[in-house]
Amino acid sequence: MYLSNFDIATLTEKTVQTGVKKLKKYREEVLKVVESNDSTRSEYSLVHVKNPDLHDTLDALKKKFSKIEHLVLVGIGGSNLGTKAIHDVLDKGKVELHCIDTVSAYDVEQLLLKLKSIRSASKLAVCVISKSGNTAETLVGAGVLLSALEKKFKKAIYNKTIFIGNPGTDFMKVGKRLNVTTVSMPEIVGGRYSVATEVGLIPLALLGHDTDTLMTGVQDATSDEFESVVAESASRLHFYITKGFSHYNFFAFEKRLATLGAWYRQLFAESIGKEKDRSGKLVTKGFLPTISTPVELHSVGQLYLSGFAGVYTDFVTFDDEVINYNIPKTGVSKVYGKFDMQEVATALYGGVMGAYQTKNLPYRSTIFTEDLPYSIGLFMGMRMLETMYVAELMNLNAFDQPNVELYKNKTRDILGL
Repeated sequence: MYLSNFDIATLTEKTVQTGVKKLKKYREEVLKVVESNDSTRSEYSLVHVKNPDLHDTLDALKKKFSKIEHLVLVGIGGSNLGTKAIHDVLDKGKVELHCIDTVSAYDVEQLLLKLKSIRSASKLAVCVISKSGNTAETLVGAGVLLSALEKKFKKAIYNKTIFIGNPGTDFMKVGKRLNVTTVSMPEIVGGRYSVATEVGLIPLALLGHDTDTLMTGVQDATSDEFESVVAESASRLHFYITKGFSHYNFFAFEKRLATLGAWYRQLFAESIGKEKDRSGKLVTKGFLPTISTPVELHSVGQLYLSGFAGVYTDFVTFDDEVINYNIPKTGVSKVYGKFDMQEVATALYGGVMGAYQTKNLPYRSTIFTEDLPYSIGLFMGMRMLETMYVAELMNLNAFDQPNVELYKNKTRDILGL
């Protein structure tokens, strides 16, 4: 995995190291959590992959669901974005993934039409994830879906269903009554940090992905080699926030990375987007995370390169030579005929980098080059740790989400619940 940065002139190495020094105490605390497997701290999300019970659970469920051809994942935000992000990158077509993540009768109808040809429940798994056990989008979607599937497969559908959430919730109690497989996730881990827990790893295992290698990547994020890189990256991001940069653009230079951008957007926005810091002071600066793909080079590319202020760009792409095509030397593409598609894609990436440097626009770049399950795990582990570090520099609690609860409470009020 190649990592690089292009910074504005006022961001010096001395400034970066000043931020790193401010993190010294918290870095020691995080590494202590990692070394001791401390499951009482929210940072445990970085080390839960070492839990032997997790590995036993994954092995057992892979055997039980070994014949499935379709996996329906019901959950919103942290309950499905990590899984979908990884699957979109690694999908080899062994098991088809379907997601229900909003209250949409249309989406349920379309999904039931896709599943109509399935004759046996053994070909299907349903994974319902709700950490709190009261997420409206998840409970409504799961209830309607399972009711429809029960009409077709009878009670057999519940033998092919998994509920994942905090232990002891009404959601998990209902799961036990229905005789579905119930799996507890670590209560201390927040949803947006849960990709390396049962929440992400169980559906990924059922989809046929190499979860062992993925978990190794997550673990390595806190190793000496990568943790120091994370601390410097957090210092850089904090610098741009303090200087009034307010727009963070995750630029997925390969479109199948866009869901990874959506996962990171939730992770960062929900962790950093706070009304007040830990001392009660109003928070007035931060990043608005957005996602772009090369399709937007003729739109937001024009906007940014024209000098639109306050934008920090995060380019993410592959050095991918597995799939490639030669470009015809005749016809509409003959001017590019001496190249293949990957060479042109690389040139486009380099061209955008060059344009950003000419315009003195700051960015960072990640190019996945190694074994992808490992690289994605490492990337996600590093981004989770980095987000914790940025929050620390901003004196924020990275692990709460008080304002998200507001819309949930208002929804219950409207429904009289």
